[in-house]
Amino acid sequence: MAFMKKKFIFGFFLAGAAVGAKAEESGIKLDPLHMQANWEGGQIESFDNRGNQTAAQIKDKQLMSHSSVWLVQQAQLADNVKVSLGVGGIYFFIPASPNNNYSFGQRSAFGLSDLHAEFDFWKQEENDHGLSLRVGVIPYKYNEDAKNLGEYMFRTYSYPTIIYTGGLVALNSAGVQLDGVDLNTKLGGLKNDLMTTVKTDQAPSGALSLTDIVSYSIKNVFTIGGGYQFDNFYDATALARGNFNPSGVSNYSVLSDGRVINNGGTVSAADSLLITKSGHYTFVGQKAMGRASLDLGNLISSSFFRDKQFRLYAEVIAMGIKDYPGNYEKLSDRIAYMYGLNIPTWNILDLLSVETEFCRNPLPDNSYEALQELAPVPKTDAGINGASDNLKWTLYAQKKIINGFSITAQAARDHMRLVDFFGHYYDQTIMQHPKNWYWAVQLGYAI
Repeated sequence: MAFMKKKFIFGFFLAGAAVGAKAEESGIKLDPLHMQANWEGGQIESFDNRGNQTAAQIKDKQLMSHSSVWLVQQAQLADNVKVSLGVGGIYFFIPASPNNNYSFGQRSAFGLSDLHAEFDFWKQEENDHGLSLRVGVIPYKYNEDAKNLGEYMFRTYSYPTIIYTGGLVALNSAGVQLDGVDLNTKLGGLKNDLMTTVKTDQAPSGALSLTDIVSYSIKNVFTIGGGYQFDNFYDATALARGNFNPSGVSNYSVLSDGRVINNGGTVSAADSLLITKSGHYTFVGQKAMGRASLDLGNLISSSFFRDKQFRLYAEVIAMGIKDYPGNYEKLSDRIAYMYGLNIPTWNILDLLSVETEFCRNPLPDNSYEALQELAPVPKTDAGINGASDNLKWTLYAQKKIINGFSITAQAARDHMRLVDFFGHYYDQTIMQHPKNWYWAVQLGYAI
């Protein structure tokens, strides 16, 4: 396996050299090859495995370890045309379960991180443009301040109420990978992205979403932004079967006495006479996001603070604007608030940040029904309780040691989901109670 990894990376460099030689002949300009190599290690000090059957035997003090390499090559095909190709691999091991022999051992994953073309129109000075079209697989991050929490627009569901953080790599992974089309405008402090994206990592797979995200910055001191998303506005598979879930667990009935029977509950003959309204939950929804940041260091014009070292920021999202009887009756239960502060260390550290999140969601942060049953409802089986901890937090620190090499550390109680022996993320977040938390350190080298 180690030989295959070396062969893969060596082959990429050979291919890059061949492409570079050909590019010189054709007039194509290759940007310098970008490489990011990370090793990440840490420990889950305490976690809750309710709702995670594959983790039932895993105990606290669970070690984590990941190693990864990512390569990105960009090429300028013309004055207004650029293409990007990013590939990478990650080596990790999964938490061992004494009752499952398949859970022991290491895992490897290889794939594309970037594969898109970019076309610039109406170019202005200083890299501004009236319109830039990006098409393909696009790495995307709209909130530059978010270290771990936040960045909600593409890391949440409309229905059910689910929030994701991290992934195979816990640190420096607050961005997303989108598949679709992005129309971007950048004029001075104004930025706008109008995107049509295909859902590839959430249910319902293959659905289309339309999103607009805008922000405006004033002299690197104050930034305000917002966004709106028509989530899953088109889902061909749902239209083909006439419902979002053939098993019926998406259906609900409202009775004249105020009761709501949902999630496939049986309606008795007597209750059927009391039904005043019937319907079904859907994945179709709208999200509304707002954010703001204030760079206090730039505001007071002090030489003691580097750029962004003393900065206050916040983000809020409403997940699913429409209310439904039963599971989604209060919009306030589907609003998440994130607050962050970059704390000055007077250059001892390059960055020290603390983030907190509050979401009143009383339902389990569990994706089982969405992923396994294609039902936009929460998991409510026995033993799967709602969140007893609505507060999440992150402490983040980073220091550059030499040029290109940095150390990042993070302690957090977030929405971490482990990976099982099949390579699937757990349905339920493992950070469900105030005592649950983990820490991790990442050694990174970038050129």
